[in-house]
Amino acid sequence: MEQFSVILTDLIFILLHFFLVLFTYYRLGKIVMQPAVLFSLLWFIIILLHFIFKFTLLNKLEPLSLKVYIVFFVGVLFFSLGSIMVALALEPANRINIKIHSPSFNIDFKLRIVSTAVILVGLPFYIQAAYKIFLSSHIESFFIGLRYELSYGDADIGVLKYLMSLSYVVFAVNLYSFFKQRNKINRALLIISFLLTLTYAIFATGRTFLFMVLIIYLGISFLVNNRFSAKKIFFSLSIFFCLFMLFGIIMSKGGNVNKSVEENIDASSTYVGTYLVIGLNALDKELDQHKEGSAEGDYSTMFFKKVAMSLGLIPTRKINAPAHNYVFVPYATNVYTYYSPYISDFGKLYAWLMLAFYGGLHTWLYNKAVYKKSNRAMLYYTFLLFPLLLSFFDDLYLSIFSFWFQLIFFAELILMVNSLLNSNFYFRNQMVNAEGTG
Repeated sequence: MEQFSVILTDLIFILLHFFLVLFTYYRLGKIVMQPAVLFSLLWFIIILLHFIFKFTLLNKLEPLSLKVYIVFFVGVLFFSLGSIMVALALEPANRINIKIHSPSFNIDFKLRIVSTAVILVGLPFYIQAAYKIFLSSHIESFFIGLRYELSYGDADIGVLKYLMSLSYVVFAVNLYSFFKQRNKINRALLIISFLLTLTYAIFATGRTFLFMVLIIYLGISFLVNNRFSAKKIFFSLSIFFCLFMLFGIIMSKGGNVNKSVEENIDASSTYVGTYLVIGLNALDKELDQHKEGSAEGDYSTMFFKKVAMSLGLIPTRKINAPAHNYVFVPYATNVYTYYSPYISDFGKLYAWLMLAFYGGLHTWLYNKAVYKKSNRAMLYYTFLLFPLLLSFFDDLYLSIFSFWFQLIFFAELILMVNSLLNSNFYFRNQMVNAEGTG
């Protein structure tokens, strides 16, 4: 009887999430890449996969409680509400009939050459710095040692770490330029910047940053083609998960180089399954411990407090950000979905209100990119797909706020230099034309 009750609860919330997908899809123009549609679809898929994996890949997985199901469902409601409010405020009543245009994003060719050259020249120095950090770990495996020191040691790559942020911006710019003009030089720049960005992401040792490369491709592809391609999504995800599992084997997470191919595939498949759904159970267990609103807001305001301390605006003290220890559900994990830090800071309502804010922000950028053809919004809409699509795993909005600051800095720098180059080009043409008619 208890098992039936658990399954019934699972199915009810799967259906509720499905209805939310349909509602946002038809209410917001039948566009899958619209933020509210994408967010509700993501959570429907994750909730569905959790149910399926319980009977297949992860047959020891613990069931989810009613309270955590409510947290997830209300969270999607708040995100959708924020998105719909902004969409209604920005678009006229007949928004569905508006023709979507691709942004006219033209980055000066010389600027793209120089920016690509910067990350190319900087890569050997970045690898050298990573190797020095690995040596201090005294661990035999390079990536395991590097990962350990970057995560738990005092080591830091230094200013060279900003090259990784720059590489994402350069990759996005070169990708868009190739989509708009598919010639050999643009193809070469795209391939070079892709390989460079992938290498930077690998040496950062966090596999979530590999996902950023895929997301940039999907986001730019949508903005150029103005349509959602399920075939392209499936193909891209297949490539990504192959890279994800390969890197996991190298890192001895979900595989081992000393095991057979069959054993590695089996272990990697299980690990990918846990990667997708295990955070839901971790949050469920954390809610049982009644830690709501116990972190003094340090997580949400960590970046701003550190800046204020460095400027002497507030007294210096230790930031008590919530530490995510490993829990067993029964599979081991230390990721707790988007919700954990926000609930730890100020409670569930705060987590939901922040989702409403993020829903509005995503939708504002989406509308500026798609309908107003804003170059800036195009980049930021694409980059912010990263925390949206990984919300089932962890919070990547505020936990890596410095990373977003770096992306904004490099994007604005490239846009500013590009604007100056285009202005000078326009001025020279006007002078030539004036001389020709004089």
